[in-house]
Amino acid sequence: MRRFIAYFDYLGFKDFIENNDLSEQKKSMANIYRDIESALGQDNTNDMPHGVVADLSKSKINCINFSDTVVFFTNDDTKESLHELLEVAYKFNWQAIDFFFPVRGALVYGELVYVDYKEQNSHGGVYNINSVFGKGLVSAHIKAESQNWAGTVIDQSFVNQMNNMGLDSEVLLINYAKKYKVPYKDGIEEPDEYVLNIIKGTLNEEAFKNFGKGVTDNFENLNKSTDHPSVQIKLNNTLHFLKSYLDRVK
Repeated sequence: MRRFIAYFDYLGFKDFIENNDLSEQKKSMANIYRDIESALGQDNTNDMPHGVVADLSKSKINCINFSDTVVFFTNDDTKESLHELLEVAYKFNWQAIDFFFPVRGALVYGELVYVDYKEQNSHGGVYNINSVFGKGLVSAHIKAESQNWAGTVIDQSFVNQMNNMGLDSEVLLINYAKKYKVPYKDGIEEPDEYVLNIIKGTLNEEAFKNFGKGVTDNFENLNKSTDHPSVQIKLNNTLHFLKSYLDRVK
């Protein structure tokens, strides 16, 4: 089945696991689950005895998290599903990059199969299949992994499908994305592509400094190392993207 797919992976996840004890890992993973649920719930919440939680009762988007990877995907390729996936991916992306744990990702339209099965025997053994596969997922993985920053690109397959559905991609994406020259590894050069916004509107100089510090802190928090040159390149490329939101009108 062909679907709309949003694929993300967390940058510095290996350092996070290796440099924190299990208690801190569990705490931070709970925050990751919180942000996933917040994106899926689109700010709808329920009051529970243990606090406020996201209300997922109206969500039609599927999500799988395994290790450092988060995959959102639709049940079909209708306009309604397209809109909801854009909302979820947009919210998840800016929350992660601006406030908690940097991600890079890709939005793709393509084939994806989902298999879900769980069986537990009387001895406590569990056989659990929670699997996604397909050419669309592979394309999303390759597109995400090839980027050299914290950011999310909208693949041309996604844009083409919007146009095939009779939608004006430029009008539809104006609330979620903007054209930008994505930094890729190995010096790969591509024309400007749509990328998900990490800021709504524009920034003045003071706001840029504050958001820039937040992004930098997110790269470093949870004992993640930023000493390696490749990490510095990703951070600098992300800050350069943030700078594109500066209001340069005097």
